[in-house]
Amino acid sequence: MVAFFNFLTVHATKRNIRIGVLLILLFNILLLPEFSKLFSENNIKINAILDLKFSYTINEAYLLIENLGENGRNTYKYKTLFIDFPYALMYSFVYAFIIIMLLNTTTLKRINYVCLAPFFISWFDVLENSGIILMLLKYPTKLTAICNLTSIFTSLKWIFAAITFLIIVTLFINLIYSKTLKKN
Repeated sequence: MVAFFNFLTVHATKRNIRIGVLLILLFNILLLPEFSKLFSENNIKINAILDLKFSYTINEAYLLIENLGENGRNTYKYKTLFIDFPYALMYSFVYAFIIIMLLNTTTLKRINYVCLAPFFISWFDVLENSGIILMLLKYPTKLTAICNLTSIFTSLKWIFAAITFLIIVTLFINLIYSKTLKKN
């Protein structure tokens, strides 16, 4: 664990954060909208893919999977494999670097373990993606236990995303507050 913290600390540079934020923006601007475009081009009407929901029931999940049709299921599967998996790995490091950088500007160094929160998002995202791919591959067979677990992983992903956001915002506010105190 110490080696991992050291790795993160060494690589938590402004340059790596800038590159990471740029990559996150590129994923969100270029790649993720392409996925939605594929659904619309194939006349697939969906409210939201499973990844974007906070949770879902077995019936909701399989209604979506059924409504996707074969083309939509293939699109979802490949998007998950080739976009979601790398994206999950990338954003976890970028958010951890941001947290470490913010922690280094404070006296709160003893709580450096909070930089692990983004890796929990990523871990649950990967588990969620694995469950979704399995459900897509095995369709029309309904994998009820996998679907329930996948929904739990989705919820945990969003909970840790909120925790990570709160950590970053709190550390940023702390940074601004401490700089304001130094000026006065």
